[in-house]
Amino acid sequence: MRIVRSLFCVVAFSYPALVHASPVQVDSGKISGIALDADSGLQVYRGIPYAKPPIGDLRWRPPHAVESWKGVRTCDTFGPASIQKTGRNATQEQSEDCLYLNVWTTKGGDESAKLPVMVWIHGGGLNLSWGHKESYDGTAFAKNGVVLVSINYRLGALGFLAHPALSTESSRGVSGNYGFLDQIAALEWTRRNIAAFGGDPENVTIFGESAGGTSVAVLCSSPLAKGLFHKAIIQSPWMFGYIDELASPNIVKLKEPVSNTPSAEQLGLDWAEPKVKGSNADALKALRSLSPSEILERVRYYRTRATIDGWVLPDHPAHVFAKGQQANVPVIIGTTRDEGAYFRNYVRFAQRAELEAKLEAFYGRSVKKVLAQYPGESQDELKQAGIQFVTDAWFVHPAGQLLEGMQRVSSPAFQYDFAKPSSRNPRMGAPHAIELRYVFNTLNNADEFPENQVLSDKVMKYWVRFAYYGDPNGPDLPRWPEYEGNRKPYLILDDSISTGFDLRREASDALEGATQGIYN
Repeated sequence: MRIVRSLFCVVAFSYPALVHASPVQVDSGKISGIALDADSGLQVYRGIPYAKPPIGDLRWRPPHAVESWKGVRTCDTFGPASIQKTGRNATQEQSEDCLYLNVWTTKGGDESAKLPVMVWIHGGGLNLSWGHKESYDGTAFAKNGVVLVSINYRLGALGFLAHPALSTESSRGVSGNYGFLDQIAALEWTRRNIAAFGGDPENVTIFGESAGGTSVAVLCSSPLAKGLFHKAIIQSPWMFGYIDELASPNIVKLKEPVSNTPSAEQLGLDWAEPKVKGSNADALKALRSLSPSEILERVRYYRTRATIDGWVLPDHPAHVFAKGQQANVPVIIGTTRDEGAYFRNYVRFAQRAELEAKLEAFYGRSVKKVLAQYPGESQDELKQAGIQFVTDAWFVHPAGQLLEGMQRVSSPAFQYDFAKPSSRNPRMGAPHAIELRYVFNTLNNADEFPENQVLSDKVMKYWVRFAYYGDPNGPDLPRWPEYEGNRKPYLILDDSISTGFDLRREASDALEGATQGIYN
């Protein structure tokens, strides 16, 4: 199997000489991990296979069960990331053989411990990244009484390509969403095996950010995932928008267009041309014969989307939630104050007509009410308008749709607005993904900015309390009100934690009105 080396720069984990922990039994065989801290009992098991390598004839198929092994498998090295198109200087190993997960625990081998389990699903536009980045280290969660699981799943074309030839081959008549099926397989593995690591299979929280938040929303909406988790945290769900088009759906239908975007199958046909023509058996063979490098060469950024296929995903998650058909579990859903600042270099407009044209291409006649929320004529004003539009349309409005849908079920929902500005670049505000190191307590600037550690400790307490009880509130924490009533309270996470109401209500109302009926 050819291995492709990533180009992303990643900080290597730094641990002392490896001390192997006692083996534990999982359903495919025995594995050994690494003992990290004798005092706390901290152990990590890296690179545990949760499905058979999706290579050869298993490319673009649902994940298959892992083959059993004899003896003790050493799990002291993180598995490869899914192949992806990245920059020039990274060392992260990549491969199609990427279906591995990692477990941090202080109770390995103690099946009576029944600690809450948290399963982390990384973001990256469904195209990039991996679950074992240094910023996602599970040490702090484990030391706070959680069994932390992080996963890798198929990305880009390998994880989400829909194509008529693949649909014809499928017994379900569908294609795409393979990466979501990987995530479901990882949850099934967790349910079967997590007790061996001291975890409670009846108390599993899934959480993810950006495309990981999208993934959590999809899992909450999928009949295939029901019963596999009991709580969900959806951080900055990316459920709309593409950088070049600005306003464009990233959740599409398998066989029908959505607004100005073709069906998932048509997008797959367009992507496969000219190397793979047609949609018959020969096309299927040609697709599977493409090398990983040929798949990456197709375009700089494969336009990966979630597909409404009637099997993995029955409808747009916002519609599933609006009908009260989602998993009836407690949720935390939130965004950062300045999400769009992360994409600031992609929202430059020479004149207002450029902004208007991008939005009109998707919203059509409804565009005027949307544009009224984002005034400006100068380049600086237009850039700020674009940043605010991305914040609202890509993240805040979709998060609000899910929160509103939670009013249809009995489980509680809690909303947050992470407002703590970047310490080293305060003018950016609180951009997309800034909360991640606070959530995992993996700050790299706490010595320089000790107030950041104070906030990180509180955020982790909220997340851990929620994993234990389905309610983030607890001693020594400012009260987090439930999302309900007419004014819709939310928690503002900053140096001083406070409560706000009706986050970006006017803009969200305009966006909601403009998108009505687009999927129907």
